[in-house]
Amino acid sequence: MKYREIMERMDRLAAQPVKHIPEDVMGRVVAEIKKKTPKSAKMFEAARKVIPGGCEHMLSHTVPHPVFIDRGEGPFLIDVDGNRYIDYLNGGGPVLLGHNPPALIERMTEVLKKKGSFHGLCDEYETLAAEKIVQHMPAVEKVRFLQSGTEADMAAIRLARAYTEKKKIIKFCGTYHGWSDQLVVDLWVPHSGRFMANGIPESVTGDTVIVPQNDLDALRRAIEENEKDGGTAAVLVEPLGGESGTQPLEEGFHKELRKITRENNIVLIFDEVVTGFRVALGGAQELFGIDPELTVLGKIMGGCFPSSGALGGKAELMDILNSGIMSGGPSCFVAGTLAANLFSCAATYFTICEIERTNAIEKAAATTDRLVNELNVLFEDRNCPFFAYNYGSILHVETTGALHIDLTSEDGLARIFDRKTAVTNHQTFLRNEGLMTLMGKGFVTSAHGEREIKDTVEAYNRLLDAV
Repeated sequence: MKYREIMERMDRLAAQPVKHIPEDVMGRVVAEIKKKTPKSAKMFEAARKVIPGGCEHMLSHTVPHPVFIDRGEGPFLIDVDGNRYIDYLNGGGPVLLGHNPPALIERMTEVLKKKGSFHGLCDEYETLAAEKIVQHMPAVEKVRFLQSGTEADMAAIRLARAYTEKKKIIKFCGTYHGWSDQLVVDLWVPHSGRFMANGIPESVTGDTVIVPQNDLDALRRAIEENEKDGGTAAVLVEPLGGESGTQPLEEGFHKELRKITRENNIVLIFDEVVTGFRVALGGAQELFGIDPELTVLGKIMGGCFPSSGALGGKAELMDILNSGIMSGGPSCFVAGTLAANLFSCAATYFTICEIERTNAIEKAAATTDRLVNELNVLFEDRNCPFFAYNYGSILHVETTGALHIDLTSEDGLARIFDRKTAVTNHQTFLRNEGLMTLMGKGFVTSAHGEREIKDTVEAYNRLLDAV
């Protein structure tokens, strides 16, 4: 589905009254969840005594309480009470091979037995993993491993400033680039500004400039304005648009963005934490034919083993990370005791090998294509304005159009919260039907198949009955 059709459908959905689940139905759903999950409820009460809020995971469903997971198996999560869910959360995207893929687990068990989990010095797996990334990512010549996507974004903007000797960073409305101080501004909801920036001084976010997505004229104006106060070092972009394409980018946007940044000697940073090794082996830069200076990578490349993040890019920039203190050249300090640890690097190497071997990207995308088609047939047959679309194996099922409401419009905030309440209830209803979803967004793995498609469509059919 192309940008224009997505936006037209979103306009129609946002213009209609919200399809809420009736209170009595939600009451029944919540009662059923409580009955099914007594062990999770007990564990949550214990967690609340020692963990702030009792829950540390942004993706957790919290109505009526978080569900505690016993294990993952292929396309499924099994909770501590034995309930099984088709998983579309998948850690917010990094699970591509399915949970606990046997071949990868076997390889990593061998590494753990043979080498241990950590030694803190150089290891061959660093080179092997970096070589795999360079092999597939068109714009990446060298790689620096870090511990998360957030750290990689931090390193990217620091390196861009060191390289250009400029000051300002531009990001787009509603995009997410981790939770470091300078980038916690205008997250998720476009035009929300510093709503999430409690504890962060305005001086820290003052050099982060926000520009609306798809507005190239606004980008040019921001760059021109920045010249009066230190210039623009970098532009950060989620290649599919905010929230992995929930707020999509118009066709041709990337080429114009690349042209503008080149004309102004600005570093273009592709944040490929979600798209890298999911939409293509070469990420979104391969998909769109764009050549950014820097690329941010995250947990997919490491098969969801912990401490997995990386910054890749052109050698001219990346060599600045090899501290210039001794050489007299420019330098940019990044560090981390667990960064580039042998276990994470081995996981990255073997995960990419497994993605290659199994054609996991293509398989997951084909499954998602079929699921989207069947969901849209269902919605049309039921004369419902809901609709689904996808970017490869990244799934979007729009039931409220919450992020399409303009926050700055009259009653914008109230309308957004009303739709967020509805989509949260839709999510809770679907969990009771055996689906783990993420506010209308989801990620399909190579372990999902025809049975999961069928069960998912049936669950959405029951949601339509409810609304």
